[in-house]
Amino acid sequence: MRQPVDPASVGALFGITDDAVVLLDGAGVVVGWNPSAERLFGVPAEQALAPGAQPLGAALEPLLALDLDAPKARLALPPHGTVAGVRRQVGDLTVLMLRDVTADVRREEGLRRLAALSRELLGTPPSVQAVLQTLCTEAKALTGAAYSALILLREGSTTESSHFVYDAPRHLFPARMPRAVGLLAVPLATRQPARLDDVRGHPAGVGLPGVHPPLGPLVAVPLVAGDTVLGEVAVANPPGARVFDAVDESLLVDLAAHAATAVTWAAAAEVERERAMVRQEVVDTARHDIRTPVGAGKGFALLLQRRLDRMSAEQREVAFAGLVDSFARIEAFSSRLLLDERSATAGVHPVWSDVEVGPLLAAVQRDARASTGLEDAVVCSSEGAPATLAGDPEMVREVLENLVGNALKHAGSAAVTARAEGDQVRFDVRDEGPGIAEEEQAHLFDRWTRGDASRRGGVGGFGLGLSIVKRLVVAHGGTLGVSSRPGEGATFWVTFPRTAPQEAA
Repeated sequence: MRQPVDPASVGALFGITDDAVVLLDGAGVVVGWNPSAERLFGVPAEQALAPGAQPLGAALEPLLALDLDAPKARLALPPHGTVAGVRRQVGDLTVLMLRDVTADVRREEGLRRLAALSRELLGTPPSVQAVLQTLCTEAKALTGAAYSALILLREGSTTESSHFVYDAPRHLFPARMPRAVGLLAVPLATRQPARLDDVRGHPAGVGLPGVHPPLGPLVAVPLVAGDTVLGEVAVANPPGARVFDAVDESLLVDLAAHAATAVTWAAAAEVERERAMVRQEVVDTARHDIRTPVGAGKGFALLLQRRLDRMSAEQREVAFAGLVDSFARIEAFSSRLLLDERSATAGVHPVWSDVEVGPLLAAVQRDARASTGLEDAVVCSSEGAPATLAGDPEMVREVLENLVGNALKHAGSAAVTARAEGDQVRFDVRDEGPGIAEEEQAHLFDRWTRGDASRRGGVGGFGLGLSIVKRLVVAHGGTLGVSSRPGEGATFWVTFPRTAPQEAA
């Protein structure tokens, strides 16, 4: 049979452990209550040990249910948090030894969330904007904050921001980008976290956006990649709300490390996507534009194959010249595409020279005749036009052949006129096709746009021709447009300068 133990003897435990120690007699009455128990349960010893007191309240039952003499077990004790506790029997006394592990649990849960976030962000990287919004939302969830925000600095600047995202009601933030000055600049300059119980009255409490939520407690952590400060992530609560602790700061520091990696990864992926788009632009342009010289060359070759013995010497000479010209254009076009692929945008660098208007129209007319097999597929007129214009000969011809090819697809024929218009040379390409509704005309020169008439009529193509026309004309400093009504055909017009710009010289 156990001998009674003086509580004062067991109370010696109080001086050799930081755990909360609670002693209960056989009736479950508290007879011992150390300072750590005061802090854990928020009840002073005098109150806990008073006659009839029940300081453990609802926590008593789950604590007495702990397995006797078992290792420490975690137990949620709302509203006190999570404890790691053991239950021991010493004589007639029950000894409860409890350690507050709420911070450890929060930390572990936060690290699990961050591990899952890393797998998500470092898989198939989304856009930088999407990464930032995900990180901003995660910062709010990790710390239980009311608001969160993330700023990325513009490359080469220590104050100007390139991105600003937040997780808070939209009306509480301005539309403009904030500058990283005052309080926002502190973590960037020190490369250290800033944790404040209340930003109000802080010496550096300036530089926040002109419109922002009411702020009290705040934690801001810099995003650092190598030697570069990329920006910062911050969480905040309203005045009087919960103050952030060391666990919040630690989790935000870990998130910032993940954020720096994820943002760098997403930015690199974004650059690669842009490069891939440029490469695809080159390929798409090549597929579209090379069809004209290929079609013309094929037409001349078929003409020679089928009618060589019935052609005059002059006709044979024209056909062979057209065939050679087609191959030369394909070769020149391929060389230009290789140069374009190395540039930021495909096909927008004219090689300026004088372009003779008459021979240009004759070549367009000849190629249309060869590719369609129709003698009068294209009718050209240059009466009153200047003899020459300034531009890249291949690009100017590309523009006209795209417009003519467009007209031939929709109407089977086209009329091309050239005339002077101030210091420009204007070309009009007219067809008698189905026409274009006014609401469609504003988007005709956009990439991948096909008119309703094209779709209804089953006309082939991908909507690239007119976007190529626009890019090449704009590169020459020219203008373009369309005039059309449904059922009345369409006239597309473009202009090129009569003289090269000064910078070209």
